[in-house]
Amino acid sequence: MKKHVLMAVMLTAGVTACSNGQYAGGDDGSVTTSGVAQQWQLTMVDQQAISAEGTPTLTINKDMGVSGFSGCNRYFGNAELNSNRFKVAPMASTKMACSSNAMELEQTMSQVLSQWSDATIRDNHLMLSNEAHTLLFTAANTKNTEEDPLLKSPVVDSRFNKGEKY
Repeated sequence: MKKHVLMAVMLTAGVTACSNGQYAGGDDGSVTTSGVAQQWQLTMVDQQAISAEGTPTLTINKDMGVSGFSGCNRYFGNAELNSNRFKVAPMASTKMACSSNAMELEQTMSQVLSQWSDATIRDNHLMLSNEAHTLLFTAANTKNTEEDPLLKSPVVDSRFNKGEKY
């Protein structure tokens, strides 16, 4: 009996590990620890492409330790993932002063990361959204923005080409 249960568990784990990559988790779109555990680069805030001097990042390790760059300062902490909701708590950061645009981006990023946000992963993108903002991250190992349909919208193109904030 124990062998059958163990075999069923191993088979389930193997099938999940060989999924098609559309979602980082099960077929139901659930977000898993292994799906978020990688380096992400922030590409959009509230459907606007960012044009920060340094690319804001979010690195999540398999133990849910978090570190990154928020446009001005470096931050770190521990993440929690619960029912497709993501939060970094406690979160600490360096305290450098930067331009007003960089500080605004940092405040937005910190607000979304430090509060429970809905998390979705699809096609190498991590989306974190709460009542106030939506952050879209792209997996760092797939940074081909020319073929990215999420970055081809007319709103993104016009804002990005004009150099508007974010």
